[in-house]
Amino acid sequence: MNKLQTRALSALAFLAATGGAAHAALPEGVSTAITAYQTDATTAIGLIMAAGVIIWGLMKLASKLGWR
Repeated sequence: MNKLQTRALSALAFLAATGGAAHAALPEGVSTAITAYQTDATTAIGLIMAAGVIIWGLMKLASKLGWR
């Protein structure tokens, strides 16, 4: 191994050893807000996906019926 490879491997090993997730105690209000955001974001993404499926279905139906 040359010197550059050794340094790269040691840097990767250091990052792997110290790269663990650090979790600090959050205030209860922050935890509640994060949970509420996750719920709202999941709902919004679900609605966007449903709208896309509906639009795709209507376009498919229109092409089958000769409207498009």
